[in-house]
Amino acid sequence: MKKAIAALLAISASISVGVTAFADDINTVSDTAPSSSDSSSSDNSSSEDQKPVGEPTSLVFKADEDGVVLGDDILEPGKEYKFPVYLSYNGTEVAMNDENVKDYKFTYSRVSGTGMKTMEIKERKGTYYLYVEAKDTTSTKQTDVKYNVKLVRKSNNLSVFSQEVKFTYGYEEMDDDYISDLDKGDIIEIDSENPVITKSQFKSIAKINDYKNVTLAGPEWQFTVNVTDESTKNLSSTGAGIKEVMSKFPEQDFKFYSFPGKPSFAATGKMALDVSDIMDEFDKMYTYRYAGGKVYRMNATFNEEDSTLEFRTNRLDNFFVTDQAIKDGTVVADVDNDSSSDSSNNEASSKPNTDKNNPGTGASDMINAAVIAAIAAMGAAGVAAKKRSK
Repeated sequence: MKKAIAALLAISASISVGVTAFADDINTVSDTAPSSSDSSSSDNSSSEDQKPVGEPTSLVFKADEDGVVLGDDILEPGKEYKFPVYLSYNGTEVAMNDENVKDYKFTYSRVSGTGMKTMEIKERKGTYYLYVEAKDTTSTKQTDVKYNVKLVRKSNNLSVFSQEVKFTYGYEEMDDDYISDLDKGDIIEIDSENPVITKSQFKSIAKINDYKNVTLAGPEWQFTVNVTDESTKNLSSTGAGIKEVMSKFPEQDFKFYSFPGKPSFAATGKMALDVSDIMDEFDKMYTYRYAGGKVYRMNATFNEEDSTLEFRTNRLDNFFVTDQAIKDGTVVADVDNDSSSDSSNNEASSKPNTDKNNPGTGASDMINAAVIAAIAAMGAAGVAAKKRSK
């Protein structure tokens, strides 16, 4: 009897363990299997990835890589922008690609505004962008531009939709609040975001400074001049290389200080170019102005205390510094002479001033020849930055 009871107890325990294991297996399957809500979510996600039905109804332009929004932000002349293009299907946006645009083409017509260099949708590395670039102008006024962009079926040349694209390019004026907060003797900092100083703002600046010289300053330059009764000017500047000059002298190193607007002043002032970053790389430095396709030597001197090259001028133009001398008046490009190359601004005919960084060459056959050679060698100031200014 005892053996029978023991056997029954063993069987009962075995059944209990089996049931528990089976329950555990069920729980494990339940944990890993998708719920009905998960399944529904997966189906919806898959549906969103499918191409929308029908034809596109409009274009959508996303912000460019720098966050610039077409139509909201003012575009800078001479700068190329790339806005990613999406197709909208009644509100559903899909990135434009080769597949969804293969049956269509685009046409463009300007409604208003001028000065555009590029306005076109193009593919680059699998992504479609609206390329927009205004010509490199430095007008003191902003320009509003409107285009009609039409999506057309290739099969029958019929329009699917036409869309107006609007934007503004140009430069903004300096903030009036900044001007009103200036004190006598303050340096006026030129911001690339709003480099235009209006006639009325110049009038305020002159009054604050008792109608004496003031200093305008931008990246690596300062210009000290009297601004009384000056007209509106665009003081934008850039360190980008001048390709014609670099191509003409491929063995030389350069640093550029260019003012695309070429603003001129009634009075002659003192320009100071900061060369602190590269002055130790060169024994001699030469300063030039590039205008009308020619290179003109500037009467620049080296200010050791401020590490600047200084010269007199009444026009902010295309200036550069190099490590080798260039003959004054050298023709670099065959272009029409512009107003920036007039004789009133051409300082090439003047003998260069002494530059501490340019020692004499040591010509000694004749005293007069030695003096002339020393002055010529010492007076050409400038600095070279490795051809990184592009």
